[in-house]
Amino acid sequence: MTQEPRSAFNVKILLEIITVLIVMVGIKSIADYFGINGAGSIGIWCGIIVATIFMKRPKEKWRKYGLTLPKGKREWAINIGLALLAVISVFLVMGLILDPILSHYGLEKPTDVADRFQFFLGKPVYFILYLVTVVWIGAALGEELLMRGFLLNRLSDFLGKSKIGWVVSLIVQSIFFGMLHSYQGLVGIITTAFIALIFGAMYLISKKRLIPVILAHMIINTISLTAFYLTGGVVN
Repeated sequence: MTQEPRSAFNVKILLEIITVLIVMVGIKSIADYFGINGAGSIGIWCGIIVATIFMKRPKEKWRKYGLTLPKGKREWAINIGLALLAVISVFLVMGLILDPILSHYGLEKPTDVADRFQFFLGKPVYFILYLVTVVWIGAALGEELLMRGFLLNRLSDFLGKSKIGWVVSLIVQSIFFGMLHSYQGLVGIITTAFIALIFGAMYLISKKRLIPVILAHMIINTISLTAFYLTGGVVN
């Protein structure tokens, strides 16, 4: 049995990455065009479907990328602890470093960023449905599966699983994640890129566990959206 040349293997990986990202961005753009709520989540899950199809060829499963539930109280405690560490890290980086720097240079999010969330204000049922379907399933689960699970690992496969390869992969996935939030302006791109950097680092530090970053993503987005809802849209 002949082994596939390394260069051909790299091209195949790159084509898979590009295809998944094109599908995700393309579907999101179409959903945005028609004004569909949760367009990003729809795009993300379409990307996940395509990624899953690619994974079927070598008979891989998402378990390979860290999608496994903890077993026992000790494992759950470790995963929750790692999630809280990621949340604290994000708030510290945002509050002590990024926010002061961005404020110093007068950078702010566009005023219309919160317009897409106005529809559920004063409507608790709509708010809960949006929180569960778009924020938890779409963003927390979906984005971590695709960004930290698929993209980060496949980039490292393409670049080589050396320390430099992992660092470059970590940076590239962070930049791409930031660009997905371009509707939030330059501030949104920068802040979400740093969050992706922290989540990616935590994913690798935790020996490629997805549950901690999924939980952390869920906690941060829930706090942000709940504050927005309870203040009637004052907090974004």
